Amino acid sequence: MIAWLGTVSVATPWLAWAALAMPAIVMLVHWYDRATRRQLARRLGDLPVVGRLMASASPGRRLLKDLLVAGALGLVVLALARPQVGGKRRVEVRGLDLVVAIDVSKSMLVDDVRSTAEMRAKGTQFSRLARARELATAVIDELAGDRIAPVVFAGAASHFPLTEDHQVAVRFLADFGPLDLPPGSNLAEVFRVSRCLLRPDLYEDLGCERIGRRGHGGDPLHGESLDPDRAGGSDPAGGDPDEDAALAEEIERGKAIVIFTDGGDPDQEVLKEVATSRELGIAVFVVGVGSRLGGTVYEIDGITGKRGTVAKHEANGATVVSKRDDDGMRALAEAAGDARRFLVEPGEGMGEGEVDPMPVVTALRAVTRGLATKQVKEMKDIYQPFLFAGLMLLVIEVAIGTRRRRRYPEAE
Repeated sequence: MIAWLGTVSVATPWLAWAALAMPAIVMLVHWYDRATRRQLARRLGDLPVVGRLMASASPGRRLLKDLLVAGALGLVVLALARPQVGGKRRVEVRGLDLVVAIDVSKSMLVDDVRSTAEMRAKGTQFSRLARARELATAVIDELAGDRIAPVVFAGAASHFPLTEDHQVAVRFLADFGPLDLPPGSNLAEVFRVSRCLLRPDLYEDLGCERIGRRGHGGDPLHGESLDPDRAGGSDPAGGDPDEDAALAEEIERGKAIVIFTDGGDPDQEVLKEVATSRELGIAVFVVGVGSRLGGTVYEIDGITGKRGTVAKHEANGATVVSKRDDDGMRALAEAAGDARRFLVEPGEGMGEGEVDPMPVVTALRAVTRGLATKQVKEMKDIYQPFLFAGLMLLVIEVAIGTRRRRRYPEAE
């Protein structure tokens, strides 16, 4: 907590008040000591006689010493309160705007993946979805400084605005499941929602009205403006510009989409959305989850939202088996401009195996990150002069004696 006093503040206000009270406390002790000494002197005998015996004692020197102690203690306690002065420092800001999308369709509950220590500790059903969530969380943890927009999808997509609070993004990805969205896997909607989140400056041109615009996700950061005529940073509502938070963008902030899914359907609508994202300079990464052999798809428990025990059947009565669709996902990555941006999550098969975020993180770090500079307020400690002055006063106090020299003591 910092208590402001103009441009000067103290980190610990109660110590500042103690510093102000310290001289008064020392002087009260001085007067109490002086009164006590007088009483003791009266008990020794006649005051004139005692006065001659104590002629070398100097009340003035004792007062001076106590004044020096009072000042020294006040300065030392003030130094402990950490006086600070406000300043500004220019810092570089680098970052990426990233959409992290997770498929939460029924097929993502297939158990053809390895369990992890975290799943076992939490008692979570091991499934493609559980591994995708854990991997996405690990990736987000490695991307300090990036803004994240979490998206979950099945037959439709639900999204959260771009945020610098990674814990909020992780919580959003963990809170939604198959029961919260229509069945199916609509990848076209995922790419549409993602590009609208990443390019709010083109909101009207991109036809983003379908997803609805709530809140201010993806809007410029506080003090940042997408309008080059307002590069100084002004409030879009007409408020005064915040010069301290103004960003001077030097390199445009990179934008990317990472989708964790078990299959990609490269139909014409999806390919069109991918091509639009590519044209907007958005890098697309597809992470495949599951196994090539696949596993049985089970119906979902309508109460818990977990994988049930009844297998899902097709219209002809055959059991539905879901396999990781590498060809479809690779086709999406190729449509986005680079087939190497299709990655496979190495959790295939049964048994135990931890998630490894580094392949995805390494791929994302190859995307150009924006560079901007801004001035940030910074409090600088200035306790050193006060501490030095207090210590010097103590040194001077020690050097002063409490007795004065008498020029002709024999004359007394």
